[in-house]
Parts: sequence; C-alpha cells; structure tokens
Amino acid sequence: MYNMALKTQPSPKSIDRESTSYKWWVALAVTLSSFLVNMSQFAVQLAVPPMMTAFGLNIDQAQWLITGYAIAGAMLMPTLGWLGNRLGNRTLYLCCMLIFITGAALCAVAWNGPSLIAFRVFQGMGGGLILPMTMAIVSGAFPLEQRGIAVGIAGIGIALGPALGPVIGGYLTEYLSWRMVFVLTVILGIIFMTLTSLVLPNTREAEQRSLDLMGLLLMSVSVVSLLIALSRGHREGWDAVLIQRLLVVAGAGLMLFIVWESCIKDPLVDLRVYRNITFCGVSVLLFIFFMNFYTSNFLQTILLQRLLDYTPVRAGYALLPGALMLAVAFPFAGRLSDLMDRRLVVLIAICLLVLSSYGFTRVSLDWPLSWIMWLTGLRFVAASFMLTAGTSAALSQLSPDQVRMGSGLLNLVQNGLGGTVGVAVGTTFLQRRLSVQTSLLDQQQLSSSLDWSDMLAPVRDAVQQAGAIGSAGEAQVAAIVQRHLSSTGIDRRLSGLLYHAHGSGLAQHGSAPAAAQPENALGILRRYEKLLGGRMTVASL
Repeated sequence: MYNMALKTQPSPKSIDRESTSYKWWVALAVTLSSFLVNMSQFAVQLAVPPMMTAFGLNIDQAQWLITGYAIAGAMLMPTLGWLGNRLGNRTLYLCCMLIFITGAALCAVAWNGPSLIAFRVFQGMGGGLILPMTMAIVSGAFPLEQRGIAVGIAGIGIALGPALGPVIGGYLTEYLSWRMVFVLTVILGIIFMTLTSLVLPNTREAEQRSLDLMGLLLMSVSVVSLLIALSRGHREGWDAVLIQRLLVVAGAGLMLFIVWESCIKDPLVDLRVYRNITFCGVSVLLFIFFMNFYTSNFLQTILLQRLLDYTPVRAGYALLPGALMLAVAFPFAGRLSDLMDRRLVVLIAICLLVLSSYGFTRVSLDWPLSWIMWLTGLRFVAASFMLTAGTSAALSQLSPDQVRMGSGLLNLVQNGLGGTVGVAVGTTFLQRRLSVQTSLLDQQQLSSSLDWSDMLAPVRDAVQQAGAIGSAGEAQVAAIVQRHLSSTGIDRRLSGLLYHAHGSGLAQHGSAPAAAQPENALGILRRYEKLLGGRMTVASL
C-alpha cells in the first residue's frame, strides 16, 4: 500500500532539475519560507501586548493568539501524509504558503479581538504544516549520505526566525504599529512563494489514498484536548474539573485512535513506523529533549524581563547571540552527523544541554549578562545537534512515501507536545517553588523572634542609595509591598514598618542629586530582596 511508485511532475518554468545546483535551490527556497514562518511567530509574540491594548483583550483571551495558532497546526499535522499523497509536495507547500500569507493579511486588517483570534487560527492552518514539509522536501532533494547536511541547512531558517523575530517585531511594534508585523509577513511571503513555485517539482504517489475521516476526528479531539489542558492547567489548577475532563478525553481519544488505525486499510497515520526502533527512539528523545529546551526558554524569559528588568526588545537582543550560534551550528552539526555515528552526535547534544541546565541552576541576579548568553548559546547548539542527528536518523529509516508523514509526526512530538508540555511544566514548577519560598519566608520571619531594626536597616540603606523617587513612587512601593505581604499572609504590621522605613530613608537622604537617575519601585524592592538574602522573590510581585 505504501511502497508505490512516485510520479514527478516538473513545475512550469522551473530551474533545471538535472543540474548539480538544483538541490541547493530547493534548500534555499524552503529554508527562506521556514524562516518567515518562525520569524513571524516570534515577532507576533512580542506584539501581543499592543494587540491587547488596541482591542481590550485580557490575558485569557490574548493567549489564544498564540495557542490557537499552535492548535490549528497540530490538528492538521497528522493529515500531512494524506494531503501530500493527494496534492503533491509542490502544490501542498504552495497552498500552505497561500493560507499563511492570507491569514497574515487578514490579521493586518482585523477590526476586533475575536476577528484577530479567528484569523490567527486560520493562519496556523498553513504555517503549522510548513515546517515539517520543509524537512521532508529538503530530505528528499538530497541523497541519503547527505541527509544530515540537508537537515542542517533547513535548520538555518528555523534558527534565524527566533533570532531576528523579536528584534524585528520589537522595532515594528514600537516605532510603527503591530499591524506592520503582518504586513511585512505578507510582502516577504509573496516573494518567497514565487521562488518556491519556480523551484519545487510536484512529486506525487501514483496510487491515491482515501481520507481516514474517523482517524482524523479521533486524532484531532485527542491532540486539541491535550494541548488545551496543558496550556490552561497551570492557570485553572491541575485538579480542576475542566482540566481533568480534558485529559480523560485526550487519553480516551488516543486509545480509540490507535485501535481504529490498526484495523483499517488506509489509516491516517501508518503506526507501523513506530515498529522501527530508531524512529520510535528518536521520537521519545526529541520529546524529552525539547520539553527541557522549551522549559528553559520559558524560565529564562521570566529571568530577563521580570527579575533583570529587561524590556522585550532588550530581552530579544540578549537571546540574539544564542540564536545566531544555533544558525551557525546547524550546518556543522548536519555535516558531523553525516561523517560520524549519529548516536554520538545525540550524546554530545544531551551533554551540552545538561551542562547548560546545570549552569542556569547557579545563576543569580548578580551574574553578568555575558555568562547568561554563553549558557543560552550552549543550549541552542545542543538543539542543533539533536535536531539534525535525530531527524536525519529517523527519516532515513522510512520509505520515500513515508518521509512526509514521519516528518509531521516528529514535528508534532517535538514542537506541539514537547513545547506545550515544557511550558506547562515550567509554569507549574515556578508557581510551586514560589509557594515554597513564600512558606519559608513566613516561617523564618514570623514564627521566629525578629529584630525589626536589623531587618529594616538594609531597606533603609537601599532606599538611601536609590535616591528620592517622589510621592508617586512612595505610594507605588507601599502598594506593591502591601499587596505581596497580604497575599502571603504576612502580618500587616510588617507592611507598615516597611513603608515607614522607606519614608524614613527618604527623609534622611533628602532629594537626589540632579545628575542621579531615580530608581523605580521594583528596583528598590529588588535591592531589598538581595540584601535580605533573596528570601522574597520579586517575580511573585
């Protein structure tokens, strides 16, 4: 059923497919398209706050701008094999690009919040399939012995997207408008789509397969329920009735999907690919690896913006060196996986990730940014090694007509499940650690005998060093401290004493010199945190 002949229909006015440079033209075309998809996604993330302001969206509504896009792509990813069988690689890729560009154009003219969310979901139906299609097309254009370098080249576009997306999105949002993020996507999309139409051949299977509608329904229900539960679990609570029901539906849908796919003639997903030990093992490794990868990225974003007071644009610049290292490392890692045992390359990737993760366990607010950049670079280089070696090893075990489906499954495991689970785990872990630290603060500062003068002395010193910040700043400090202490159950007397110490410090210090730059309220609280040994976490404020 799956070992069928392939028919190649050359595209009109295409580049000579017999030339030695043809495979490089294919790699260039799809790499540019994958870069655009990733760049747009990261730029949109930075533009979410202005969108919230423009349309009056709350956080729960705004998160669907990102989650809705991801769910739409994940829902269609299992159909990649069937769609490619019916349409061919070139037609399917161009259709995905057209949907992605059209969705961006609609987002640029959205008139309210619901319309913007709906257009983002529509855009995700095209963008979600472009990345796995990129890997499948590049892998098919290169011979088997060059499969690693092929994946590495395709990875350059995937890496440059996160590197340049926040920077481009930050500038467009700050100096022009958030709508310009989508306008730029449309302009570049038309250019890259034109190049792709001239380069790609239309490879189709000689035998057409019917669509497994029941399998698609079961898979969609299972994947969508799981992703919604994971994205909302940290907010609703993992013991909430809604989350538990979603997880039950996801589990039941998955079991029914496996049973159904094992019994029909033309399944949506050929589960026999998981009988291959290499493909199955790589799938598990990619899930675990990128769950850790996305968890680290999520926590690092909080570190930079909440604790180090970086603006989104500056945080994007802080992540830029690591993403550029990823782009540089991709071709090298791909070539390395062609020349040596891919298991060794995967082992190197795991070691680099462990080293980076251990380094971040030692990070404090006093660490220089250069060290954080180096640790970030290690993590990104590890991702390039894992992605090139793992993907090329897994896809090389499949027949040509299974590569498209296998690439979609790997992308679903890596980004859809691994990314969502990683963010959910990171959020849950962070919230629980904050609860533990708050409990320790209560026990250490309230259950024991406190020397109030000793405790307030560092606060007074911090305020004196910060300089006067005016009555508005004093009120802000008082409000923030009061809110935090009340939420953690600390006696309100402590709030009053802290505010009194703050006011006393200002009175003793007097007005700040004209050349001094006044420090904001969170800056003073951060100094207070460090002086007291970090027992109060500013991120919880």
